[in-house]
Amino acid sequence: MPALTAGWPLSRPGPAGQLPSGPLPTGSAEVRAQLRHLLRSDAESQPAADHLLGLKAGPAVRAFYAAPHNDAAYWVAETGWTPRAHEALRLLAQATDLGLPPARYGSPDLPRLPDSLRATATANPLGRAELRLTDALLRYLSDLQRGHLIAGTLTPLLTTDSLAAPAAAQQLHQALDAPNLSRALLALQPPARAYRLLQTAWQRALHASPLDSVRLMADTTAGFRRVALNLERLRWAAPTDSEYVVVNIPAYRLQVLKNEQVVLSQRVVVGKPEFATPTISSRIGVFVVAPEWRVPYSIAVREFLPELQRDPAYLADHHYRLYDGRGRLLNPWNINWKKITPETFVYAIRQRAGSYNALGNVVFYFSNRHAVFLHDTPSRNAFKRPERALSHGCVRVETPLKLADYLLRREGRARELPAMYRSIQAHQTQTYELRRSLPIYLRYYTCETDNGRLVFLPDIYSRDAQLAAALFAGLGQ
Repeated sequence: MPALTAGWPLSRPGPAGQLPSGPLPTGSAEVRAQLRHLLRSDAESQPAADHLLGLKAGPAVRAFYAAPHNDAAYWVAETGWTPRAHEALRLLAQATDLGLPPARYGSPDLPRLPDSLRATATANPLGRAELRLTDALLRYLSDLQRGHLIAGTLTPLLTTDSLAAPAAAQQLHQALDAPNLSRALLALQPPARAYRLLQTAWQRALHASPLDSVRLMADTTAGFRRVALNLERLRWAAPTDSEYVVVNIPAYRLQVLKNEQVVLSQRVVVGKPEFATPTISSRIGVFVVAPEWRVPYSIAVREFLPELQRDPAYLADHHYRLYDGRGRLLNPWNINWKKITPETFVYAIRQRAGSYNALGNVVFYFSNRHAVFLHDTPSRNAFKRPERALSHGCVRVETPLKLADYLLRREGRARELPAMYRSIQAHQTQTYELRRSLPIYLRYYTCETDNGRLVFLPDIYSRDAQLAAALFAGLGQ
């Protein structure tokens, strides 16, 4: 895990040094005997046994109590929860600070578990309570680091994953060896800048004065849901590079960050809801000035074909040319467009470089299966609009030549800039391959921060509701 910023994590653990460091007590003989009895099952019967014990991360729990820790109890003594267990229970109860629902980890019933199990004459009550707290902590650790759902899907991560079990068990043991259990567990949060900023702003809002809380969000429950959704997204794949480009689609904004500082920020236009800009992780490897635009087939048949059927002069009027499949220039007046359908459209439409070109003066390419890229545009008025979901999926950049300038200067190629601007002025296509590609992330965050305060953004593609349904399924959140 990379080093975290000084002072991170911001949370509410108990006082440092509250509990002694060093070897932990192994628990009473009675509790250890109950644990040995409860964990005694062969591999085939383990899933059924875990279900009866109420364990949702059974393989990880069993890995936690495997040798050399197979004769120890960590949370329960004959009198009930130990002091270290109370520290762990407080942390789980404060899961809201991290955008996690405490109910997922047994709150508010878990603190009463040893007594409630004994009151109902349940067999091996102390061992069962011990296992349930371990199970809750292991699931909390998984959710805290990787998210509750599989990245980019609505499917929960399998808490029964036997491959991940040893690593999760080891992390919990390492936290138990630390002087302060809460601080050790919280230090496992994602180190990404955007995650830290959002989690910190959320916690400050949550514990601000009542007046400030009301001003920040009229409904705390709704505010929690929005923050939780976006902390989940950030746990999936928040950028951690030292230098990168990030486009937050709902914010209509591109930023270049270097060493956690924003060095370039500008407005962008993103895809319409019907042509949603996808989330992408890639690297900018090349950019082209004075580019030619080769109209994608989908746009050609959906938008150009109806215009050509009305008037073949449409292409010339808008500075386009028509080619056949072998790249030969065609006269659109020689084609009976009334008979052409999307299925029989075998032509290529291109727009030469110029001030009218749909790609503008520069286009930035990065590998992705969606054929999405960043580019300039002659439609400058679009950047004055507050809502800018207007494109076919690509990202239009307000001042893209500043990005081109940055890319060349970071490689010590400033001397090439005058020639670049001359190529643009002369409408002469020129390609610039980068020696050091720059990471680029297209992301969808509907909640972010501005100078330490929460900012809620429009859910332009209506993705929050489905994610919330999956993330809070069965919790009544």
